[in-house]
Amino acid sequence: MRGTTENQIKILSKKIIHSYFCENRLDFLFSLLAADVYYIGAGKNMQAEGRKKLQFFLTKAFSNLFPCTVNVEKYLTKRIGWDHWLCEAICDLTVNKPDSEPYDECLHETFLFRRRKDVAPGQNEWELVHINTSITTSKVSADEMLAIQQANKNRRNTRLYSDLTEREKKLVQMLRNGMPIRDIAASFGLAEITIKKALAKLYQRYNVKNRSRLCAYFDAEENNY
Repeated sequence: MRGTTENQIKILSKKIIHSYFCENRLDFLFSLLAADVYYIGAGKNMQAEGRKKLQFFLTKAFSNLFPCTVNVEKYLTKRIGWDHWLCEAICDLTVNKPDSEPYDECLHETFLFRRRKDVAPGQNEWELVHINTSITTSKVSADEMLAIQQANKNRRNTRLYSDLTEREKKLVQMLRNGMPIRDIAASFGLAEITIKKALAKLYQRYNVKNRSRLCAYFDAEENNY
C-alpha cells in the first residue's frame, strides 16, 4: 500500500499535466501557485519568479499551446524534508496541431510542492513553489539518469541507519514510505501492538514524540539539514 501523501502528490501532478496540456485550462495550475513560486522553462529566457509574473507568462504562452494527447506517463516522487515533496513527470505526448499532422514530443516536468501553513476553505493543502519544464522531440532514454534519481544517489548517506538492526532499519524505511501500522505489522507477520512497542523504543532512542518526528529526523540526517 502506497503512502497517502505520495498518492496526493502524484494525483496533483497528473491533474496539472492533463488540465494544462490536454484540456488547455489554466485554472487548476493557477490555484496551486505559491506567492514565491519560481519557474524555469526549456527556452533560454523562459523563467519567472512570483505568482503574478508566472501567471502573466503562462497566460501569454497559452495562446500558442496546442491540445495534446498523453500516451504514456510516469510520475516519480521524493519527500524533501517534512513539508516538501518533489515529483518528476515524464510523459509521451502527441501534439494535435490544427491543419497539420500530429507529432510526438516528450515532456519532462519537475514540480516541487510545499504544504501550506494556513489552508483557506476549499484550498488545496499543497502549493507549488518550483516548476521546471523541458520538452524535447527525442524521447528520454530509459537509461537516462533523472534528476530525482541523481538526487537520491547524491543524498544517500551510508551511515544513516548504522545504529539500527536490520529489522529496525526496515521498520523505519516503511514509516518513511508512509505505510500505516497495520500494513507494517502484516509485512512483519506481527501484531500491531508489537510494532508500536518497537516504535516506542525508537522514539525514546532518538528523543522524538511520534512517527512524524522520527521521519523528520531521518529526513534531516539524509539531506544534511
